[in-house]
Amino acid sequence: MSPYTHLTLKDRESILLGISTGKTLDTIAKEIGRSKSTVSREIARNGGWRSYSAATAQDRYRRVRLASRRPRILDRPGTRDAVIRYITVLHWSPEQIAGRLSLEGSPIRISYSTIYRCIYLDNLGVPLKSHGARGLPRLLRHRGKTRKIKGTINERRGRFNDVPSIHDRPRSAENRSWFGHWEGDTVRGKTGHSALVTLVDRKSRYLLSKRTANAKADTVRDVMI
Repeated sequence: MSPYTHLTLKDRESILLGISTGKTLDTIAKEIGRSKSTVSREIARNGGWRSYSAATAQDRYRRVRLASRRPRILDRPGTRDAVIRYITVLHWSPEQIAGRLSLEGSPIRISYSTIYRCIYLDNLGVPLKSHGARGLPRLLRHRGKTRKIKGTINERRGRFNDVPSIHDRPRSAENRSWFGHWEGDTVRGKTGHSALVTLVDRKSRYLLSKRTANAKADTVRDVMI
């Protein structure tokens, strides 16, 4: 990473002070810890030795920095208006919007997380009808409720519901008195890679195992069958 840092307002004030007191370019550069070429360019582009202004230089720097930033995708009126229409008229979710645009090969490419972020940042630029109104979030599937992110605390997606507890299994399985009660498991390798599917009879401890290319549900099911 480059060690270069932009001149600060304090640096520019030091340059102005150095010019006003008749210091040389070399002295000014050493005092603020910059190269002579950096200081020379700074003075030349902001009025020269006779008319240099720290305030004007700092204001010009801010304007140039703002102009150099990549504009937000949803700052483009056409893109923003299209997304607003998809939400308010077609009642699509941000996931559907992003997926449909990609599927149709639209020149508008945007992720659903960007849409959510801009909705909660400034309501996509749509004025709120009254103080305290939730605006576009109320039109989303969750009606403006706090959006849950996958992987956060109390995440419930991906769980099996109403699954019998292991404590409710037959006594013959519990005390290993009968053959035919199998316990299945997968031994995972690196994420997204192969796995070992195992089936063990509780009474005899007889083991059946087979390697699979991955641990996806359909693959593991087929191996078990």
